[in-house]
Amino acid sequence: MKILILCTGNSCRSQMAEGFLKSFDSRLEVYSAGTHPASQANPYAVAVMKEVGIDISGNKPKSVDVFLVDPFDYVITVCGGALETCPAFVGEVINRLHIGFDDPADAIGVVEEVIPVYRRVRDEIKAGFHALYADRIKAEMDQKANQLKEIVKEKYGAIANQAKEQNQSSCCGTTSCCGDVDYTIFSEDYSKSQGYNPDADLGLGCGIPTDFAGIKKGDYVLDLGSGAGNDCFVARALVGDSGKVTGLDFTDEMIEKAITNNKKLGYSNVDFVKGDIESMPLADNTVDVVVSNCVLNLVPDKDKAFSEIFRVLKMGGHFCVSDVVIKGILPVKLKQDAEMYAGCVSGAIQMETYLGIVAKFGFSHVKVHKQKAITIPDEILNNYLSDKELAEFKNGGTGIFSITVSGEK
Repeated sequence: MKILILCTGNSCRSQMAEGFLKSFDSRLEVYSAGTHPASQANPYAVAVMKEVGIDISGNKPKSVDVFLVDPFDYVITVCGGALETCPAFVGEVINRLHIGFDDPADAIGVVEEVIPVYRRVRDEIKAGFHALYADRIKAEMDQKANQLKEIVKEKYGAIANQAKEQNQSSCCGTTSCCGDVDYTIFSEDYSKSQGYNPDADLGLGCGIPTDFAGIKKGDYVLDLGSGAGNDCFVARALVGDSGKVTGLDFTDEMIEKAITNNKKLGYSNVDFVKGDIESMPLADNTVDVVVSNCVLNLVPDKDKAFSEIFRVLKMGGHFCVSDVVIKGILPVKLKQDAEMYAGCVSGAIQMETYLGIVAKFGFSHVKVHKQKAITIPDEILNNYLSDKELAEFKNGGTGIFSITVSGEK
């Protein structure tokens, strides 16, 4: 969900509101701006936000004009007093709200007199925006998340019944999504990996996480979004007869295909379980290694996903996942398209946000092992972007990357 918060200078109230909303839910895409932006965030606002563990020191005030081309779910004005004192937003927006607060910059006196005013306004902003989030925004986001899960489930159910060659003929596994273009955009070559089984490789990954996962003989490995079992069978070769591998997927067709593949291989220590990554049907502190390949970008609530990964890992256990992330601002049309979300990049989040979530849940020794820019062909991008937008996308520093990252509990 995309939210823009406005006040005149974008140095104080709107900056604090942006900071709080981001802290409430990592799924929120929040920005702030003003009609006459200041040169920097108000230092008193920075100081009182730091007191509650939120760092806005790096936020540069921005002009509302920057955002006029982007559609927003919410535009919220926060200037105190009459509504008309706040900046007008003439861009595309679904919901316009006003939640007014006093301007603490009006406070006069020495630091000891001014800071309490900033703290009061800070606390009022937190309460006001938390009420809006809890009473309205969260429910809307949860509804959208459930809808997107159903889209993903339907799409990958169809992909399970296709050959790898069909999946590689478009960016998200079905030719109805991106056209009949013969490109393999994300997947890497598993054919030299020990334990590789061609029947289980649907070409849907964006890395080879097992190469960096440090899997040892006897380990218990959990593969999230296991699909037809490709990474599970590679992991089985590494854990040997004394280890165990579980694949978790929420698509019936994928589970069925993986079980069929496993029966052909005859592994007694590999199983496949139906479940949701945001609420895994596994006990606490039971898994040595969690792997995942181009799946977590499809999970609506990545906080829940990494919280669950932390929960099921043993103390000293670790995860290693390959995933898709974004640097810069992805064009709106590309990001919002639900078909692209089901198999490509629109479910991905900013790389710094992704790594921030990992750190947030207490993982240590976090390391990005591999990073690769994804080049999406013009034939595909032209379905979503005008010629002008395509040129801006290529020259504006925006990037889509596959990364392989690990962390330890």
